[in-house]
Amino acid sequence: MKDKIRKELIFISAVVAILVGSAILNAALISDISSSVAQENGSIPAGAYVIHVTGSQWVWTFTYPNGTVTHDFLSVPVNTTIALIVNSTDVIHDLYIPQMDIQAYAVPGNNNTVVFRPSGTGSYFFECVEYCGEYHYKMTGTLQVVA
Repeated sequence: MKDKIRKELIFISAVVAILVGSAILNAALISDISSSVAQENGSIPAGAYVIHVTGSQWVWTFTYPNGTVTHDFLSVPVNTTIALIVNSTDVIHDLYIPQMDIQAYAVPGNNNTVVFRPSGTGSYFFECVEYCGEYHYKMTGTLQVVA
């Protein structure tokens, strides 16, 4: 009987040691994730039209220089240099506007800057391409390039 208890205690101790080791390793990796996902931020060109983009479960919020705020709709002027400063309030998101060749991570606590210059008017689809939770599929919107 004592031999059985000793074997069970050894087994339980081994399982607990593995779990504690995994938890410590996981905590170390998670604490480093923001810096590994953050993108290099270049300088914002002089005269650029700067828009702050915030990803939140499950909406994109755009704040324009004049204080106007829109949700899931981005409107920019054609033939103008646009700088998007992208961040997140909760989890990692990824703003993807394929027609403008834009993909920018939205990371809590980090600002990632993307600069582009649309050359034609039109309406374009964008979405979050980083799984961010139950309603991830709802993080879509429209980019309207206007004259």
